[in-house]
Amino acid sequence: MHSPDSAKKVGIFFIVGMVILGAVTFRAEHLGRLFKKHNTYNAYFQSSKGVKKGAKVTLSGMDIGTVKKVVVEGDRLLIAMAIEKKISIREGSVATIIPDFLFGKSYVDLNLVPPTRPVLPSGSTIQGVDIPGLSDMVVRFDTAMSSLERLVSEDFIHNLAGALKRANNLLEGMEQGKGTMGRLFTDETLFNDLKETTGNANSLLGKLSRGEGTMGKLFMDETLFSELKEATSNANILLGKVNRGEGTLGKLVTEEDLYKDIKRMTANLTETVNGFRTIMPHGAFSSILYSSF
Repeated sequence: MHSPDSAKKVGIFFIVGMVILGAVTFRAEHLGRLFKKHNTYNAYFQSSKGVKKGAKVTLSGMDIGTVKKVVVEGDRLLIAMAIEKKISIREGSVATIIPDFLFGKSYVDLNLVPPTRPVLPSGSTIQGVDIPGLSDMVVRFDTAMSSLERLVSEDFIHNLAGALKRANNLLEGMEQGKGTMGRLFTDETLFNDLKETTGNANSLLGKLSRGEGTMGKLFMDETLFSELKEATSNANILLGKVNRGEGTLGKLVTEEDLYKDIKRMTANLTETVNGFRTIMPHGAFSSILYSSF
């Protein structure tokens, strides 16, 4: 049988071996990255959101490099990225920081662009886009709450309470039948009158649709419509004859000489009557004129 000390030694040896294997694997991975050829690209941000040197760089989630450095340049942060040379970074690429405050492993992600875009040379600058993180959202929420607090002042609350009180009084008045709107809601007589008016209107419409009464015949009697149509046609024919100068009325309307003769005759008659008035005593002309009728 194996002694307890032997079992402990085997366990310790196994644990140490696993730790050494993990360390060797980790180092080998990093050594592999060191021996790979890389291109350098830069991106500017307003905040690093936890990105540090050595953080991974991904292309739509696929590892393609690491962050070389994070430095301040003016009022912005410069993040330099070492990206595998076999990966083509093209015009239109956008760099975004994916924050991970829980485990402290924030990283930079690049988006995919169409392969028809030109390839950016090493040393180029990629557009950096700042996405609001948790702290930014907290600050914005706090700002919004402060604005809301300034908006909801005592005067605002007082005015709102007054408006609600007036609205409540109005509704109570309507419920009690006060005012025109109140009567509309509570007066059964008005409702009955309206109901009766609606019934009368329906009855009238029914009579019209059945052709009863004068208005019903106007709506439904085709004979009346035909007669009206014929009368309109005759009137159009008569007006056409008048316009063409046919008949006595047509001549009166269209012949200029006849119009002038009638006008001249009317003038002569007026002149004759006025002459009689001047030579006869006052009242005698009227007596003769009345006696002739």
